[in-house]
Amino acid sequence: MSKRAVSFLFCGILSALGAFFIFLGISNASGAVDNDLLFAHMLLTIPGILGIGSGLLCLLRKHYRSGAAFVILNFIYTLLAGFLIECLYFQFIHFGPQQPQPRLAIPALGITAVFCVVYMIFHIICTCVYSRCKK
Repeated sequence: MSKRAVSFLFCGILSALGAFFIFLGISNASGAVDNDLLFAHMLLTIPGILGIGSGLLCLLRKHYRSGAAFVILNFIYTLLAGFLIECLYFQFIHFGPQQPQPRLAIPALGITAVFCVVYMIFHIICTCVYSRCKK
């Protein structure tokens, strides 16, 4: 298996996992009331978007000098992007600027961190397989 094929394989796996989370989030939110709607999107839909983005980051593996830099930087990128998307969603889209909810930043960071660790495990596996492949 070539290195390029490994990158595309893990991109596909993480994108499929992200699409599955988005599907679950939207299907759970379809019959939810106001408060459950927020948590269905916070717990599933937004981490699904992160899964797709994390999969796309696997395509950039060849631009990193080491696997550790790839894993650490992608963890940081995913964590920061996820926290930003979560905060933008519940601050501006769900509640609106007239009703800020700053206390929801803590669960948003926690949810994002948990999913970032899951995606980091996939990046570690990708790095291990990538390093064993031929050019």
